[in-house]
Amino acid sequence: MADLGPYERLPIMKAPVRHLSPRRGYFKVVIRKVERPFKDDFENQLAWICSSLGFFEPIDKDKNAAAVFKEIVLSTEKGEALTSTAIAERIGMSRGSVINHLNNLLRSGLIEKTGKFYCARSKSMQRTIEDIEEDVNRIFLQLKKSAEDIDRQFGIEEK
Repeated sequence: MADLGPYERLPIMKAPVRHLSPRRGYFKVVIRKVERPFKDDFENQLAWICSSLGFFEPIDKDKNAAAVFKEIVLSTEKGEALTSTAIAERIGMSRGSVINHLNNLLRSGLIEKTGKFYCARSKSMQRTIEDIEEDVNRIFLQLKKSAEDIDRQFGIEEK
């Protein structure tokens, strides 16, 4: 029989691995390398941040997602939280389309929902980005700890 090294000690799975479904408060972080805009105006900077975080999709030719997010950012700055109906009325979109964009924004971690009200994660875009960065760093610390535990179980030492 061939020597498999540390992999001989892998546990034998007796049941299928179940994937945990995301719990409330969890989000998906996507980071894309997107060229920074030449113009430093509000619209271009906001679009760049959202594109870099994987929120805007090429299929959204009319920039409806941007309109939804912009409305939420501006209302949060004023201390307001909005319902999907209010957002739809303000930007002239169907409520169903708005809800689709809101769900994508929730998954990306850019906005939060309390009851039926939506608001930006923070009143400041800089603070929102810092919060996402802290979340990512916390996740990577947990991943590193698990990787160290696995290496230790296999008898692998970092050199």
